[in-house]
Amino acid sequence: MLALLLLICLPGCVALGAAAAVPGTLVDVVTDQFRGEEVSFASNMRRTIAATQAVLQTMQLDIDVLESQQNGGYIIGFSNDRLDGTINLRKQTERLTTMNVKVRSNTREKSVERAIVDLLRQELKTLPETVQFDKSQYQSLMEKPSTASARVGWFRAGARLQVVAQQSGKPDWLKIKLPSGKIAYLKGAVVNK
Repeated sequence: MLALLLLICLPGCVALGAAAAVPGTLVDVVTDQFRGEEVSFASNMRRTIAATQAVLQTMQLDIDVLESQQNGGYIIGFSNDRLDGTINLRKQTERLTTMNVKVRSNTREKSVERAIVDLLRQELKTLPETVQFDKSQYQSLMEKPSTASARVGWFRAGARLQVVAQQSGKPDWLKIKLPSGKIAYLKGAVVNK
């Protein structure tokens, strides 16, 4: 028992205890950096997507990619010249949607995340029940390089995207990486300006 007491009182043990506490604190800070702003809305998915599109346009942000998920949710990739981010929409029930917003410039932009959530809350109060996402400026993203393939989302023409490859067998299809990390195909070609 005395040996244990002496061991605890040694300066090295105190330093070790302090050092062990620091990494846990750093992990919490780093984890908070990437958590984003999360909130739930009493609104269906279709209406929440349309409201999100309106809010981002109001803030001069563009939805670059709208990626559908197998669980009925969506991932939205958006940007402008200074900011970019993602919004993950999860369908909890037919009338409940959870949103997680992550915005970055050089660092995480918590104030922009909060502004998106606050504006969305206001937009959902006034938006008609029948409103839908306006796809008129978007091209379909396909699961495979074929128009007969399943659609996995939409891409805004002119937006930045991560091209993985141009299909050698199908030169008019681009293989791109979606916000989720999955691969999709877009009919088109890379244009260098």
